[in-house]
Amino acid sequence: MRKITYLGMLVLLMFGLVGYTLPSAATSQNYTVWVGAEDVGRAVSIATFFPQDVSIHVGDSITWVANTHEIHTVTFLVGGELPPTIIPAPAGMVSPLQINPLVAFPTPTDGNYDGMTYMNSGIISTDPGMVQSFTLTFTQQGAFPYICVIHGVVMSGTINVVGADVPVKTPAQVQAQAQSEMQTAWNQVPPILASAQAQAVPPTKNPDGTFTRTITLGYESGPVMVMGFFPDHMVVFPGDTVIWKLSATDMAPHTVTFYNGAPDQPFVIVKPGADGPVALINPAALFPSQAVMEGKLLNNTDYFNSGFLMPGGQEEFSLKIGDISGTLNYDCILHDSSGMTASLSVVHRMFLPRIDK
Repeated sequence: MRKITYLGMLVLLMFGLVGYTLPSAATSQNYTVWVGAEDVGRAVSIATFFPQDVSIHVGDSITWVANTHEIHTVTFLVGGELPPTIIPAPAGMVSPLQINPLVAFPTPTDGNYDGMTYMNSGIISTDPGMVQSFTLTFTQQGAFPYICVIHGVVMSGTINVVGADVPVKTPAQVQAQAQSEMQTAWNQVPPILASAQAQAVPPTKNPDGTFTRTITLGYESGPVMVMGFFPDHMVVFPGDTVIWKLSATDMAPHTVTFYNGAPDQPFVIVKPGADGPVALINPAALFPSQAVMEGKLLNNTDYFNSGFLMPGGQEEFSLKIGDISGTLNYDCILHDSSGMTASLSVVHRMFLPRIDK
């Protein structure tokens, strides 16, 4: 057995024991917290702060860094109520709804935070135009819980600010903790993904020989969100009806959107307002498109959009397939960058005589 000398033990006690740093009144440190995690290839997003809890000294700072396309916030409520995410827009705007300014935009700050007032990062995402990182320097001791307003209590964390005489982990050790927590979260994904894929519903044959086919949207289990269509590829015939139905587990809004060459639509449109910028919900995403309102059969030329499908609102959307052939791609406007994309392949029965057996 290898012996540890007295000098070696002293070194361990001074610099390595339990992995904590000795306090230093002269040097402040910056710590990184990752906001979420995602795997676009599997359309999986994890709504967690990594790490969830961090201990720092007074004068140290935390930088929260966007780590997903899915939108999040870093919000210190300080005992207040969770603000609503969506509220009515000011009169005269192009949309009736906006993201609450208390949620959409950063709270004005000089970067120092004493933990006494509401503080919000604004919407954090890796998408262009969103807040990419948010930094606060903590000036008072205390335990400061925070939350993502978008995802609620499932996504929360705590910053513990302690005095200079209390040892804390180094930024590098906190990063190792974040990676460990992230790996633990990813280890939970395979069975959740299997459950999401198992939502597939068999087609039903109609009296006229056509089929009604069902595609399920999304799946959630705790902080793990599967932003997918199940199945994400389906073969259909002209005359068939396709129903898109929200998963019973999914609390997120989605759209079913066939662009057919139309311009890509953003989820939010920022416009100037009397009291500052207004983050409007894009009406082209929020409402059914003209082709849908007119009851058109799905074709490869018109823009088809379901409008928001959400729990407690419209939860299903259907289209009948027109006399076309080929592959039509579609996605969710809110989550396309997170991997929520799919396609329909329309074929005539003469080319696939056994497809309906």
